[in-house]
Formats: sequence, structure tokens, C-alpha cells
Amino acid sequence: MESVDVALFPAEALTIEADCYIVVDVLRATTTIATLFARGLADLVVCDDIQLARDRALTEGRLLFGEVGGLPPEGFDHGNSPVEVDRLDVAGKRALLFTTNGTAALCALGARDIVLTGALTNAAAVARAARNYRRVVVVCAGNGVGTRFSLEDFAAAGAIVERLARSDPPPALGDAALLARDASRNTDLIATSSHARLLTSLGLVDDVQFAMKADTSAAVPYVADSGAGWARLLDASKR
Repeated sequence: MESVDVALFPAEALTIEADCYIVVDVLRATTTIATLFARGLADLVVCDDIQLARDRALTEGRLLFGEVGGLPPEGFDHGNSPVEVDRLDVAGKRALLFTTNGTAALCALGARDIVLTGALTNAAAVARAARNYRRVVVVCAGNGVGTRFSLEDFAAAGAIVERLARSDPPPALGDAALLARDASRNTDLIATSSHARLLTSLGLVDDVQFAMKADTSAAVPYVADSGAGWARLLDASKR
């Protein structure tokens, strides 16, 4: 590996040439995705449009997960809760996920050569996988459908950068990667972020605490194929 950097927004990532992109939406999409695959999910489609998500889930017989404003929309089978997912039997099943920020970021980057999903829960696993590539960019999904800075994603991205920086020889770190790595050492940043406060106000503090546990999952979700408004993910750790 030669270089690692952090993109603060998906749109910024689209302007950076890299061999591998790691999308991070720690509260909660990429944490939920890692948990789904850790529980044995066969494959997952993510969508950036709620009606497309409903239609594909119905047509393809997929379990429908997701949230709008932190809560599951009407008619969805489950929310975007890693705590809830961790209690489900999804082994061998297929699912679809729609969220406010994370799935939009994945769909925006889906056509790039290698796109992984990272969170604190699978930070070590995804860093090991990403070491096979020369130029890595860790992408913060952000808030406001990728238009506003996300403190929790920045801190989680920094945790992945820190693990990537342990490579031998160590890669060159861009300015944002250096700042994110330092920020990740403040373990309170995720819990004190505005999105964490929103989830706590909705009674979802357990999800925040779950997402803050590092390296509990060996899952390495990656985009296997994609199209307009959707991407299909598999788990590289199962190959």
C-alpha cells in the first residue's frame, strides 16, 4: 500500500482516484451491514430510493431493513439497528437496506472498482483486506444525504486509518487521514456527535454503544455489482 486518505463526503471521494474505497456510516448503516453478514446473510442489496427499495424487496423476496429519520418506515420488516440485527436469524437469507445516508453513499460509489464497507465493528478486518491495494480512500457517508460533515464517521474513518497505518512499510497519509487518525483516539467523539444524540433521543442508545465496540466482526462487505440507484453486497470473508 502506498497511500491512505479520508474523504469527508461521498462527492469528494468521486474526485479522488484510488484502487479501493471504504465507505463508513458508523451510525448505523455500515455497522448494520457488518452485523448482517456476521449473522450469515447471503447477500444484501442497498438502494438510494425508498420506493425502489420497497419494489425490489417485494419482487425479489428480500427482508426489508432501513430507516428514515432514525426509525423504520411503515411496512419495513426491520429497522437499521445493529442491536436488532444481532438477534435475528438471517443465515442464508437475502435482504435489502435503505437508509438516509449510508446506502446513498454506497450507491454513489458502487461503480468504482473496489468498494468495501467499514465500521468500528469490522475495522481490523476491512483494514486487512484493504492492504492489498495501493491507494485507499476511506469515505465518510456524512449527514444530510452526504452534504454535511459527520463527526462520528470521521472518527470511525480514523480508526480504520490507524489500522491501515500499521502496514509494513507504512503508507503515506493525507492531511485528512492524519487528522482523522488523531481524532479517533478520542473515544467520546462518536457518543457526543449530533447523530448519536438524535438516536439516544429516539431510545436507540444501545445502537450507539454497539457501534462503538471495535473489531467484533470479521465481515468484509464489498460491492459485487451495481446499477442506477442500487448496489449488491457480498462478504469477502466468506469467499
